[in-house]
Amino acid sequence: MFPGASFHVYTCARSTDVEILDRDLRRSPAIARGDVKLTVLWNQPSASGAYARAIASAKEDILIFAHCDVFFPEYWFERLNSEIGRLTQQDSRWAVAGMSSVTAAGDVVGRTWDASLAPLFPETGGIHGGELKVPVRVVSVDELAIIVRRDSGVSFDPLLPEFHLYGADIVLEAERLGRSCYGLDLPLIHNAKAQLSLGRDYVRAYRYMVRKWRDRLPVQTTCGTITRNPFVLPMRRLRMRHKAMFRRSTYSTQRASDPSAISKELGMDRMLAASLSENGCLTPA
Repeated sequence: MFPGASFHVYTCARSTDVEILDRDLRRSPAIARGDVKLTVLWNQPSASGAYARAIASAKEDILIFAHCDVFFPEYWFERLNSEIGRLTQQDSRWAVAGMSSVTAAGDVVGRTWDASLAPLFPETGGIHGGELKVPVRVVSVDELAIIVRRDSGVSFDPLLPEFHLYGADIVLEAERLGRSCYGLDLPLIHNAKAQLSLGRDYVRAYRYMVRKWRDRLPVQTTCGTITRNPFVLPMRRLRMRHKAMFRRSTYSTQRASDPSAISKELGMDRMLAASLSENGCLTPA
């Protein structure tokens, strides 16, 4: 178990992302108070390479690799500590966990509020993903927030280019080392704009993954399936262009100005606190 585990959050950002960082990730209560350390890796050529170097020099038990437009609500890290303790009891071989993850059956698990997808889920206030009573095995994790257990020996691929698909890659790396990966239920805010196209940077990352994992594919991700079929990616890019042109109203291109307000409105703080109280980990004020 990891009683009182130490945490370290890492994010990749460009010099133009300062406003986003200040609005979202740096505003997360535990980070704003200095309870959890945040390291910003500026102007990196690739996320996977930057995060591999971060793991190599890290000292903390649990490393969190997050987008700079993620907001962790109050009690999020306390809940994470509880979840990894429970997960370690369930499976001592775990290495990686995700907040929005894909199971072998293709189900997306773990609850998140994503600014770009919120209009598609009005019945839940914009929250998407399935609630989890227990951690579940997954085949890929979304890059919005990835948990890595430092002593597992699992790391990111320093040669994977760009800023895509490193969530699927590290799960496959863990699998290759005989380690397991799980989806956790830790609600958070992803204050992102809609992704209306897959650019050449995504294509480069995708082709690298196909070459590297050819004998293991297909693998499902939250952005689609990675497969050896050469027609799948071009068709996906065409479908996204069509949606961007003719169904743009179903996606939001506006970020929330105050993610903490969204979190409170949705009751994420209370949700996290209540789950801790049920487990005897917290007595909310």
